[in-house]
Amino acid sequence: MSTALIPQILNSSILIVEDNEINRLFLEKALRAGGFNQLLSVASAEEALEKMNDFKPELIILDIMLPGMNGFECCETIRRQESYNDLPILIQTSMTEPELRVKAFAKGATDFVSKPVYPDELRARVMVHLEKRHSLKALQIYKARIETELEHARQLQQAILPSLEDITGIERQCQLDIDSYFHPSSEIGGDFWGMKNLFPHQAALWMVDFSGHGVAAALNAFRLQAHLKEYTTMAARPGEYLSHLNDKLLHLLLRGQFATMFYGIIDTQSNQLFYACACAPHPIILRSASGKAEQLDGSGVPLGIGLHLYYTQGIPFSPGDLLLLYSDAFIETPDANGTYISEKNIMALLEEHAGATAGTIRKKLLDYFCHHTGDALRDDLTLAICVRQKSRPL
Repeated sequence: MSTALIPQILNSSILIVEDNEINRLFLEKALRAGGFNQLLSVASAEEALEKMNDFKPELIILDIMLPGMNGFECCETIRRQESYNDLPILIQTSMTEPELRVKAFAKGATDFVSKPVYPDELRARVMVHLEKRHSLKALQIYKARIETELEHARQLQQAILPSLEDITGIERQCQLDIDSYFHPSSEIGGDFWGMKNLFPHQAALWMVDFSGHGVAAALNAFRLQAHLKEYTTMAARPGEYLSHLNDKLLHLLLRGQFATMFYGIIDTQSNQLFYACACAPHPIILRSASGKAEQLDGSGVPLGIGLHLYYTQGIPFSPGDLLLLYSDAFIETPDANGTYISEKNIMALLEEHAGATAGTIRKKLLDYFCHHTGDALRDDLTLAICVRQKSRPL
């Protein structure tokens, strides 16, 4: 037993329900001899139920043979109250018949103290059940605290994603249609995407996936986001910018940790997409003119594992074209037969819905993913869809 729990256990409130005065005094004396000092004795079940809300017992010693309501009925009545679901109830009885003991458990009894009562056995049983109760309570408090902290972390992670206001501003300024999806495999994760205006006709877009998931991956995501918020002229040059971020992460990440990343700039004046990749899932472009999808090269060395230079690539990105970014969970989550979604599957789906809005594409992709995998999400899942609008909305 943890020595830290002993004072709490000895100060626990214990309710004794026994109609025989000599037996009540015996039970009190036996418990006080063991150091228990918060005792209340009553002579009937009715009186016990009346006193419970004020006394708030942490354990009950209950006789079966009582005047009026018997111990079985009292135990059942107590268990109907949700706040007393885990309250230890020790039945003191001379019953030996198995069916009566089964009945006692069915009514909500926790344990038995056989008559005649032996003081050492009584104290040992009381100590064991109170220790369990206090340990459970401590675990519940700890669990509630962790859940609260994880919820705060989840809110912080949501905050590093582009806000609706940010997205709307970029859509208007660069004539884009943007939609996204983010869902961590646990409360928080290491995936995130982002977007910001660089110049009136240029918008930067990125997607990051840190190794692992959960708290460690989320902390790394927060660290990188801080660097992404810093102003630097390198942000207009994707290859140079990834090299810069790689240098930063080399000093931040622990051995074995790394990040994959796509970083691109949509230039609506030159109708180009300039980008660089660090081992990211291959981005896919759906061409408006042909209705055909094509896969970009997402290869490269992950960020944070060594010195490396990244290079900028440029391709046409015309009005009506669509760019899809996705985290590796989309293509690395198998179905029940062990089959994975391939890039060809994704390209075929995009071609099937050529000309659709970013929001429609996001819904079709998620429907396809859920149909394929069910509830088998094992990693963080993120999608970002960006469509060049063919004309400025009126």
